[in-house]
Amino acid sequence: MTQHNLINRRTVLSGIATGSTAITCGCLSGGENTGFKPGENTLGTNGIFEDIFIDGTDLVLEFSDDSSIDHVNVIDPNGELFAERQIAAGVDRTRIEIGLEYDPGEYDIIALENDGVQTTQSVVIEPDVRITDLRLARNHPEKMFEGASDIDIRTEAIVGLENAGSGPDQAIRLAFSGEVPRPTPDEYEMSGIYDRDSDIRQESEGVEILPGEELTVYSQLMPFSESGQNVSCSPDTVEGAFQVVLETAIQEKIVSEEYSVSFTGESLGECDIQIEGQP
Repeated sequence: MTQHNLINRRTVLSGIATGSTAITCGCLSGGENTGFKPGENTLGTNGIFEDIFIDGTDLVLEFSDDSSIDHVNVIDPNGELFAERQIAAGVDRTRIEIGLEYDPGEYDIIALENDGVQTTQSVVIEPDVRITDLRLARNHPEKMFEGASDIDIRTEAIVGLENAGSGPDQAIRLAFSGEVPRPTPDEYEMSGIYDRDSDIRQESEGVEILPGEELTVYSQLMPFSESGQNVSCSPDTVEGAFQVVLETAIQEKIVSEEYSVSFTGESLGECDIQIEGQP
C-alpha cells in the first residue's frame, strides 16, 4: 500500500553548500525553515519535488517537469549518507530502497545541481505497529488459515496487526504471558508466528508490515493448549488476564496488549475460554 505525504517540514537553502563533506554530513548552513506543518504537501511549490512517498520498502522521489537537478543525497537520522542517486536529464522518478534494516527517524533529501544544493526536504520514516485485535481460533475456526488442523484450532490465537506509521517494519516475535494455559518461555527463540508462505509447516522468520497496512498473523505457540498447566478451568469460572507481546525489527518500543479472560468448565479439555469484549 502506498503511503503519501510523508513530509513533516520543508527547508529551502538560501545559500549553496560547497564540498562533499558539507553535503554528506548534512551540515547545511544557510538553510531557512519555512514552518512546514505535518500533513501538508507543498512539494510542487519548490519547483523540484512533486511528491515523496513510501511504496513497499522503497522511498520514491518524483520530480517536477521544471526540475533540472542531477544528483540526490539522502541523509539518515544519524547525519550519515544513506543513499545517493545520479538523476539523468528527463528522469521524473527514482526509487531508493529502504529495506527492513534502516534507522527510524527524520531523513533529509538533498537535491543538487552542479554540486550546489537546490533544496532539502525532510521526511520522517518510522513504523508505528500496533496489535488491533485478538481472537481465539477455537471460537473463530472460520477465520483460521487454510489447512489449519484441529490442534491448531483448539490451541492457537488469531492476532490483528496494523502499521499506522510512515515506514515499513517486520514482525519477528510473538509471545504470550500471564494467565494462559501455556505461556511462551522467555528462552524461546523462534518467531512464534505461522509461516503462510511456506509449503512446509514452519514458523516464519518475519512478517512484513508496510505503512498503512492491516494484516492478520497466527500464533504457532499453542498458548491455549489443554496440555498447559499454568491455569485451571472450573464450573464456577476462573478469571484472569494475559498479555500478548510483539517484537518488530525496526520499531524501538515493544508492542504489548493485555486481555481479560475467563475459563469455565470441568477441565481444560472441555473448557469454554472467553476473552472479554470478544464474541
